Amino acid sequence: MVDANLIKRKMLFDTEGWESRNSKLSQIEIEKVENSLGIKFPLSYLNLMKTWNGGDLEDGYVFKVNCPVPEKLHYYLGDGFWEVQSIAGVSTSLREDYSIMQSSTTAHDWGISKEIIAFDGDGHTWLAFDYRERNFIEPPIIFIESDNYKEVKLFDSFYEFLSGLIPYNEVLDLDGNIIYGK
Repeated sequence: MVDANLIKRKMLFDTEGWESRNSKLSQIEIEKVENSLGIKFPLSYLNLMKTWNGGDLEDGYVFKVNCPVPEKLHYYLGDGFWEVQSIAGVSTSLREDYSIMQSSTTAHDWGISKEIIAFDGDGHTWLAFDYRERNFIEPPIIFIESDNYKEVKLFDSFYEFLSGLIPYNEVLDLDGNIIYGK
């Protein structure tokens, strides 16, 4: 179980100066989005959204894939890292590029289960909360591709996901070569 006090105290990266196209987070907006999606967001996600309500990550971040990758996903995750482009914020808007309602609706339109709530993706691949087991405290974070619906569980929680983000320039050089651990 994740310690809620630890989450409140620790920001895993500095969002100061980052802009969000979403409006400032309110309890009313949280409740509307949660009711619409039929879920409860994890505290670690809401705490991040309270300081920065989603959008492009101003600094590049990647995470190391620390689990076995199914053969059908090697094309995407085979080098052992994945770049995170954005994290969708809490907004009921379906027109905002950085709204979790928009990203989830788009993923659902691509055939992804309605119990999978995407917070980053491009139509072919998604990072998402997996609510299929109805874990409303800390749903796992999965990577799923929408061509063959192959997926892999990457993290046990959003907090673990945030903790795993590494600045891009510590993992890849300017030419895209992996320098992590060298």
